[in-house]
Formats: sequence, C-alpha cells, structure tokens
Amino acid sequence: MTTRMALTGTKPTINVVCRTLAVLLLLGLAMANKTMDTREGEDVILKCRFNEHYSDREYSYYWAQQSPNKYDNVAIKGDTFNPNYKIDYRPNQGIYDLQIFNVSYARDNGRFECRIKQIGSDNAIYEDYYNLTVLTPPQPPLIFPGSETTATEDKKQELTCSSVGGSPDPTISWYREGSTTPLAANLIYGGSRDMQTTSTLTIIPRREDDGAKFTCVVWNRAMPESQRLETVTTLSVRYYPRVEIGPENPLSVERDQTAKLECNIDAKPKPEQVKWTRNGRFISSHPTHTIHRVSLQDAGRYTCSADNGLDKIGEQEITLNVLYPPIVQIETKAKTAEEKETVHIKCNVTANPPPVTIEWLKEGDIDFRRNGDTLVLRDVRAEDAGTYICRGINMMKPYGGKTLEREGNASVALLVRHRPGQAVITPEKPVVHVGNSVSLMCKADPPGYPDPQYRWYRDVGGEVSTTVIAQGAQYLIPKAALSSEGKYHCHASNELGNGGMASATLEIHQPPQFLAKLQSNMIKRAGEADFFVTCSAKGKPEPSITWLKDDVEITPELHRYEVKTNVDKGPNGMVTVQSMLKFTGKARPNGNDLISTDRGQYTCLYENEVNKANSTMHLKIEHEPIVLHQYNKVANDIKETAEVLCKVQSYPKPEFLWHFGTTLLSTGGHYEIITNSDGNDVYTSILKISNVRHQDYGEYHCRVSNSLNHIQVPIRLQPKGPPEKPNKLKAVELGSNYVVLSWNPGFDGGLANTKYFVSYRKIVIPNESLMTEECAAVAASGAEWMEYDCQREVPCTISPLDHHQSYVFKVKALNTKGVSEHSNEISATTKVEKIPIPLMANFDPETKILGLNIGATCLSMVAIVESVMYGDTPMAAWHIIEKVDLQVNGHDPTYREHEIKHFVANRRNNGRSLGNTLDEIPIPIEDELNPRVRVKLCLKINHEYCGEYLEADIGQSLIQEASFVELPTLIAILVCSVVAALSAVLLVMFCRCRRNQKKESVKSKEYDIDSIHPSIVAQQNQAPPPYYSASSLENKALEHSMDLAMDQNTALYASQQPTYGYHQQNAMIPQVPQNDWSNMGYVENSYSNSNNGGSVNSQDSIWQLKMSAAASNSANMIPQHNYMDQQMQQNYGYDPMTHGGYGAVDDYAPYPHLMTTASQHGGDDYHHNMRNSQNPSRQDYCSDPYASVHKPKKRMDQHMDFVAESPYHDVSGLPDPYMEQEEAKSPVQNQHLSISYDDALAMESGYSTPNSRNRRVIHEIVV
Repeated sequence: MTTRMALTGTKPTINVVCRTLAVLLLLGLAMANKTMDTREGEDVILKCRFNEHYSDREYSYYWAQQSPNKYDNVAIKGDTFNPNYKIDYRPNQGIYDLQIFNVSYARDNGRFECRIKQIGSDNAIYEDYYNLTVLTPPQPPLIFPGSETTATEDKKQELTCSSVGGSPDPTISWYREGSTTPLAANLIYGGSRDMQTTSTLTIIPRREDDGAKFTCVVWNRAMPESQRLETVTTLSVRYYPRVEIGPENPLSVERDQTAKLECNIDAKPKPEQVKWTRNGRFISSHPTHTIHRVSLQDAGRYTCSADNGLDKIGEQEITLNVLYPPIVQIETKAKTAEEKETVHIKCNVTANPPPVTIEWLKEGDIDFRRNGDTLVLRDVRAEDAGTYICRGINMMKPYGGKTLEREGNASVALLVRHRPGQAVITPEKPVVHVGNSVSLMCKADPPGYPDPQYRWYRDVGGEVSTTVIAQGAQYLIPKAALSSEGKYHCHASNELGNGGMASATLEIHQPPQFLAKLQSNMIKRAGEADFFVTCSAKGKPEPSITWLKDDVEITPELHRYEVKTNVDKGPNGMVTVQSMLKFTGKARPNGNDLISTDRGQYTCLYENEVNKANSTMHLKIEHEPIVLHQYNKVANDIKETAEVLCKVQSYPKPEFLWHFGTTLLSTGGHYEIITNSDGNDVYTSILKISNVRHQDYGEYHCRVSNSLNHIQVPIRLQPKGPPEKPNKLKAVELGSNYVVLSWNPGFDGGLANTKYFVSYRKIVIPNESLMTEECAAVAASGAEWMEYDCQREVPCTISPLDHHQSYVFKVKALNTKGVSEHSNEISATTKVEKIPIPLMANFDPETKILGLNIGATCLSMVAIVESVMYGDTPMAAWHIIEKVDLQVNGHDPTYREHEIKHFVANRRNNGRSLGNTLDEIPIPIEDELNPRVRVKLCLKINHEYCGEYLEADIGQSLIQEASFVELPTLIAILVCSVVAALSAVLLVMFCRCRRNQKKESVKSKEYDIDSIHPSIVAQQNQAPPPYYSASSLENKALEHSMDLAMDQNTALYASQQPTYGYHQQNAMIPQVPQNDWSNMGYVENSYSNSNNGGSVNSQDSIWQLKMSAAASNSANMIPQHNYMDQQMQQNYGYDPMTHGGYGAVDDYAPYPHLMTTASQHGGDDYHHNMRNSQNPSRQDYCSDPYASVHKPKKRMDQHMDFVAESPYHDVSGLPDPYMEQEEAKSPVQNQHLSISYDDALAMESGYSTPNSRNRRVIHEIVV
C-alpha cells in the first residue's frame, strides 16, 4: 500500500515538472514579437496557439492590449469587453484566437498579448505578442525655413523636414539634386500619427551651394513601394566677392592704343561698385577701366577690389605692359669727315620688348648693311658720303592681335669733303620741237662737297667756247628755234677742284610744211589714161606721206593706185618729201583708165612727230549712167498705187524716159513721173501707177541718157508675194556677248514689213589656243537651233551670247505671203569678255627679277613688260623690253617670276622714231637702280588684245605674301557705283514724268507702218463722243469676234498666223493661205480689249470690225497725202497718249491718219514717192495684218509739223510714264522677246491691251 502511494505521489510530481518545462519552452518561443499590419475598417485575427491542453479549471486565459498610455484586458477566457472583439476559445485544441472586426486606429493600434497562467500563480506558462499596426499614410512633408532658404557662406545652416499622420512613423531622407546618395541627418520619430516625425539636415554653405536644391523624401508602409512624398528647398547662398582681372594678366598693349582693364566681380549680393586703385590711389569705380592712347607712364600695377557687406573684401592685381617700337637716337644729325678718315657713329635704341635687330643702312645703296649699334667706316671716300640710317626692330604681340614687327630709325648725314667728279647731262640726246621749251640738267658723280657750282658752255665753230652761257645745274631754253641746235657742255667745281666736263647735242624738230599742194577741184572723164596728182612738203624729222580717198587710206591691196615718193635730205637735217599718186593698177580697165568710182575727195597727209599737214582735192568723173537701185522688180496688189523706182548715178545730169511695151509713158491720168536728185550725182525717177489693174503687170523700161551714153533698165511690176532668199551673210562685228550680222536682203515681195529671223546654235570652238587646256570650254556639237527676231534691222545684233563661244548662223526672210529659204551659213566666235590685269607686280632691280601674281583665269596669255626710256626728257616714252609666257591656272591665282635679261631695247618705228638713222640705236632704261616698269596681259594668239596696265612696285618681291583683296574691293566699288547711277537715273525719270504730267497741249505724232492700224473709215472732221462706236456697231459683234478668238476649235485668231508679235525660240511657223487674211485676228495671246465683256469702247474690237468692211470703201476714204513709212520703227509698241482717250485728235484715236512730213523720212524724194498712194489695203498700212496696235512714242521737241488740241486730252488725271521716252536706243538691244503690246504697260496704265497675257478689266474714264 505504501509503495503504491509513493509511486502515486511521485507520478504527479514528475508530471508537474514536465509541464512546467514545456510551458517555459513554449513561453520562450512565444515571447518573440509578431508584427501585423492592417487598415481602418478591416477585420483581423490574432492567433494564439499552443500544443498542450490546459484545463480552464486550472489555468486562466486572457488577451491584453498595451498602448503608450494604458494596459487593459480585452478578453478573459471566452468573454470580450468590446463588441468588436470575438474570441475563438478552444483550449482543448490549443486555440485561443482574438478576432477584431472593423479595425480602427484609435482603438486597435498597439501591442496585443495572449497569456495563459496557472490559477494561483503570477507566472505565465504561455505568452504570445502582436504589434498591430493600423496603416495610415503620412501627410506631405514640410521644410523649414521654406521652399527657399537663405544662407551665408561658411555659416552653419539647418534644414528641418517634418511629417505627421503616418502610421507607422515614416522614414525621412535628404538628397541633393543630382545625387542618389542620402545625406546624413538627425531623424526623430513622433511615436504616433498625431505626432510629427522630423529630420534635420545640417550644412556649411559654400559659394558652389548657391542655387543647390535639397529634396526631403517621406515614406511608410502605408504607401506603395514606388510612391514617395517629396518637397524641395532651394538654397540661396550669400557669398563673398570673387574678383577676376582681365582680359589677360599681364595685359600687353601697344603704345598709343587703347587699354581696357576689366574687373569681373562674382558676389552675392552684387556690390554697387568696384574700386580701381594704383599705388594706393583711387582711379576709377567702373568695372572696365579704359585708358585711351596708352603712354609709357601708364605701365604698372593696378588693383581692383569689391565689398558686398559680408565682412570680407575681394581683390586682384593686374599688370599693364605697354609695348612700343624701338626709339632710336643718334647724337648728331650730320657728321663731316675728310677722305681716308675713320668714322664712328653710335645710336641708342630702347624698346619693349627689347630689339631683336639693330642695323645700319644707307639711302640709295640696297647692298649696304651693318649690324650693331655703332657704325664704323674706315678710310672713307667720296662714295661713302650720304645718309645713313640706324634701324631697330622688335617683335611684339599685343593682346588680341597677331605678332607684329615694329621698327624705329634715325638718320645721320655723312658729309665727306671732296671735289666734284665727272658731269653728266640729261637727257643724253635731247630733242625738242620748234617753239617748245627744253631743259638740260647737269649732275656730277660724285657731286662734290662743299656743294659745287655748275657752268654751261656751247660750241662755236666746232670748238668749245670759253664764254659761260649759264650757271646752275639746270639750263633752260624757253622757246627753241632751229638756231638753238648744237652741242652744249657743263662741269662742276668747288674749293677742292673741278670735275670732268659733260657734253650733249640738242636736236631741233620742225612740223611738215607744204611746198606744193593739190588742186582744189578737178573734172576728168571716165576712160582717160595715165592720170596722176602730186604734192610736196618738208619737215624734220622726215615726214611720212599717206594718201586718202574720202578719208580712207589708199592701200596697195586695192590694185587701183600707185604711190611714188622721193625723199631729199637738206641741211640741218631738214627733209623734203615729194609724192605722186598715180591712178593705175591691175583692177583698172587697161591698167590705167579712170573709172566712175574714182570720183571723190583725195587727201595727201604729211605727218611727223611734231604735227600733221594735209591738202585736199575734189575729183569729179564724167561717165555714163550707172544703175544704183537694188532690185529690178516692184510688187503691188490690185487697186494699190505702185511706185516703180529707177535710181542711177550720172555726171553730167541724165534724162529719164519710161516705156511699157511700146508705149511711152508720161505724167497724167493713170501715171505720174517724179524725178529728183540728192545733190551728189545720184538721180531717182519714180513712175507712180495709181489704182493698179491686172493689165498693168509686166515689164517697164527706164531709159536713162546723158551726153556720154544711154542705158535701158527693165523693171518688172508683179503682185505681192513671199520674200526672196537673203544672201552674202557675214559677221561685221564681234563682241563678248553679241555678234553683228549683215546680209544682202532678197527682194521683199513688195511687203515692206518683211522681217528677218536669224537661226543660230553653238558649235565646237575651232581654235582652243585662247584657253588653257585644263578648263577650255567648248559647246557640244548638235546643239539645238535658236531663233532671233531681227525685225527689219540690217545689220542685226544677236545677243546675248556666251563670251568666247563659236556659233553657226543663217538667216531667212518672212512676210505675210510666206517664208524664204535660209541664206548661206557662217560661223563666228565671240570675243573674250575682258583681259584681266595682274593682281600684283614687283620688279627687283638688283636681281632683275619680275614677280607677277595672276588671278584665276582660263585664258592663255602672255605678259608684255614695258619700261620708260628718257625718263626726265620730252622724249620719255614706254618701250617693250620683254614678253613673258604665262602658265595660268583656271582655279587658283598663279605666281610667276621671270628674269629680265635685257635692260636695253632697240627703238621700234612706232610713231616715235626720230629718223631712220636712230632706229637701231640702243636706248637705256632711265635708271637701272630705280626704273619704272609696267605690265599688261595679252592673249597669246593676239598680242594686240590686252588688258589694262599695272605699274610694278620696285624693290624686293613680297607678292607671294600679299593679300588678294584688290579684285574684291574693285568689284564692290563697281557694284556701288552702278547702284548709285541707276538710282540717279530713276530719280531723273520720275521728275521728268511728273513735270510732263502738267502739260495740256498735244502735238502731232509720228506713225509707223508696223506700229499702227490705219483707219479704213474716213476720218471725221470732229472727234466723236468718247468711247462710242463711230459706225454704230453692236456690242454683240465684238463679243462674237472675241469668242471666236478664244475658241480652241475655231481659233483663227490665235493659231494660224506667224507670231509676229513675239519672238519664240524654235517656234513652228505654219504656212498660211494667201487669201485667208480676212479671217484673221490677232496673234497668239493678243486679246481684244473687249475681254471685260465686250465693251464697245475697245479700240481693237472696233478695228477688227472696221477691217471687215474695208474692201468696199477703202479706195475713196483715204486722203492722198496720207502714207506709211515702212522703215521707220522696228518694234511694235503702244502709246497710251494716243490710244484710248489720251490726247488724240479724235476721242478714241481709231488708228488715225498720218501727219508725218518728208523730213522725217530722209528728204522730199521719199515723200513724193509715197504721196499719191490712194488704194491702200490693210497690208499697205500695216503689212502684218496681225501686228499689234502700236503708236509711236511721243516726241515733244522734234518731228512736229502738226499740232492738235484735243478736247479730251488729259482727262484721266493720271501721270503718263510714256510722255518722255528715250529717243536713243541702246546700240545692242535684246529682241528675243518683241511683244506687240507691252504687258507691263497694260498693268501700269490700267488698260487691257491686245498683248496682255491675262484678261483684265478696262478702267474707262468718260468725260
């Protein structure tokens, strides 16, 4: 029993111990804190689990909550003290969980403890802890002092960042902008969401921190991992002045230049001013201290300081280094020495930087050079006398500039006492014309010191006279005579002795004087033989003789004349020249017969270097009549007035008889014969046939007779037709951008408006020697043909063309009846535009090297080098001494050096010759030590085609180092000049237009056959009201006419006619039936003025309708005195002053009658020839029925034989830019676009014209 008890008692004890150990183990495990996060309103379960099963009778269970301010039980066993709490109480299963519903921060945030204790004991056998955090995001952080923080350099500054409302307490980090590394800061947690968490960043500001940004970053677990709350503060640091001195230190400035000492202050706040001091003395308060014209006294140290009130002053020091060229001083200005004496001369040189070279030079002696500051001359001679120069050179580099070489010098005159040497007279061979002055200069070498006296003598009887004729270095003869010719001598002398004597022979020249002149007038008969004339003259030097006919030199190439000249030399060099002009040669009948073309003015011209003299004879030749008119045919249509012209040259005066078949014609009825003369043995007889009929066509004979013979000339009258082919095309003038062509026009078919079109195209240049091989430009063969409208100009200028380009040309004629064949083809090459001048030239007399700089060019050229002979005499002249071949570059400038080997040149007989005896005498350059040399560039294949001269610099060549600025500068000057000239011209034109606007009277106007449509309706005596049809025509007819012109299907007006109004390259000119003229209107794009809706005021619409009725009434409605000059004007123009109400005789000027006088057309002949034309067709008045309406330009001061006052003149009040047109045309006009009505005129005047390219509204003024 006892044993069992013991065992029984032992067993419980062991159980207790085991349980206690298990509880302690579990308690140790449970003592670890658990963290649980939740959010407001959520439900959460705090689990309390254990393995042992504790009876609730022996153990107590409870949950407690610990917060900073309290410690309370929230549940005991299965009972809770808050309805939001619930216990899962299952101790037998080891479960004692606390379930919290609708979590709130105020109630639930804190520490929860689960405890199991044995009843009666304070020791817990099991514990479990939960730190329940109710997550709440923090509020945005705040920074103190604010978003901008002001700090002072080197003084501690604190930045505090705080945030409240976060659960758990947030972390706060500081970052500097541009860095991801957090900065060390003092962080203080708030402990609850009602307390702020702060982080304080402490910094020591520096100047570099000014403007730095510091960022405060806040985060807790209530926020997403990627979200941060940030705020930034910008640090504004007030820092002490930092002074920077410039622009460089030390600052080097050349003397007399401007020095700018710059003081740049970096401080915050900025100081109000700076302070410049020198040696403690205040000098300026401006940041840039400027010293104008720096002197040596300005060199030294300068201090700039600044104070911004932060108790620390900033300052810097700069040194001004004044650079100056060498200052050379010599103790005396002149030094006298005796021959064979040793001379010492010292010079003192100061400079900054110090001189790199000190040397002595001598004026006039480029070979003399001694180094050192002391000049030593031993055993001086007379040749050593002169001016010596001490020169110092230093190299300086001022701020902002290049390294410069500067020099200073001083001179001293060394005078060596000596007697004069050999004298020399210049010019060596003096020549003067009778009556001119001549000066002879005498100079001794060496000259002698003291200064010598010069004495002049003259030969008398072949020996030197002892009589002094003059004293002084110069001997002047104010007016030379033949007696002045002779030999002159001079010599120099001083107290030390006499020099050698010099001699020179003075030669006197005389102009030609006639001994026998030509007979003033002479009459001879054709066929006379062996005729000659003579004249004789004397002169010195020998005069040349030239024979002229009608001011043109007679040359042997004519084979019609022979000149024989006899020369007789008399005393004192006087020469008598007798010349005979013989009318003989193989081009004459029988070799020596006179012919009719020998008539004219003959001149014998004598000329020498002094002057010219001439004698003239008028020779008349009696001969039979010679036909002069060009064509033996005339063309006119039925009902026109034909003019059959017979023009001859005859002396004496001829008689004319006209025959048609066997009928002798005379004035009266159907015929009128008019004969006139131009006063130069040219006579014209015109047979006028009025109202031509079909039976009038045929061959007429003009019989001309004088006392020597008679001739009979057949002339055919035929209907008008196409022109004949031009022939003998040739180029008469070549330019750089134009070619002037001439040809013999074929018969024009009776239409004076026949035009000529030149076709041309580029071809390969036949001779490329003009160009360098590397850039010779030739046009490709097979280039397209282009066409140029010459109008009726013969010769015709074709432009613009490319310079130095070959072209092939051919010409054709065109009128309203058709087109001729092309003429013969010719080729021509345009000239080079301009030969350049050298960029620079330099001649070194010592080495005789000529240096040339040639700009980039493709031309193959040579350089012509010239120098002056007899430089100080009246005979001074330039002579060619060398020709240099050049190898130029087409892309870059070329430098070339050439040695001039020959310093003498034989005089060429180029008009300056003194006579045959001197032609081959070598002539020295005026001074080999100081010559004058000039250069020009010429084409290699033509040395006569050259550029302008450039005179060479004398001395050592510096060309290769020279800057090429001359050509651009010249171009800029030329451009400015052109702009100024154009501005002046425009101003003058504007003033003249404004002045002419005030004029109220209108004088008569000229009319040209090509420039107007003549009125087919008879003129009214009084002008009709403005802009009403004279024939009461309906507006619809005009509209219909315009519609037809614009209709592409029926465009008779635009497509079927030769485009006379324009020049179109490669234009196809269709053939037009000769009988379709009545259906034609204007040419392409030549619209009627009725484009605005068919206004009856349109001039050209009215003209079209007038033409439709012209056939029935044209014969009787044109006064006989009206005619058209078919060669007056070559361009279709338009004059608003006579068209559309501007001052015309009638209001709308319907192509009025002509009022031109014969004087405007070259004399009465032409006036009589055209006077009686009574049946003109439209072709007569304007042989191109589609030519534009055109009024000749108004002339205010000439060609006015009729004055008309129009009641409608100047009604527009508008300025008329066409009142004063330029009367003289440019010699070369670009006629590639010859527009009948000027588009620009239409736009300026406000009137639509037939050639306006776009339809325009007519602005009409009705008075």
